Amino acid sequence: MAREVASTRTPGNELQRTPVVKGTFLRPLYLVPHRLTAAERHRRISELAYKRAELRGFVLGNETEDWLDAEREVDAGRY
Repeated sequence: MAREVASTRTPGNELQRTPVVKGTFLRPLYLVPHRLTAAERHRRISELAYKRAELRGFVLGNETEDWLDAEREVDAGRY
């Protein structure tokens, strides 16, 4: 069975070759969104929000911002 190769550009503008099987593209693993369980997502957000508060010296008043920033970072797959 002969395999074709399709060339695509990634968001970083890098040329990427993806095998084509019977007319469908196979997606590379790193383009598949990371899936977290609800418990794992909550644990990561908690840890990151705590680290942010620790860096601020645990000054009161920014807990909500710490949590929301941590949520955005975890949901974006950066933590």
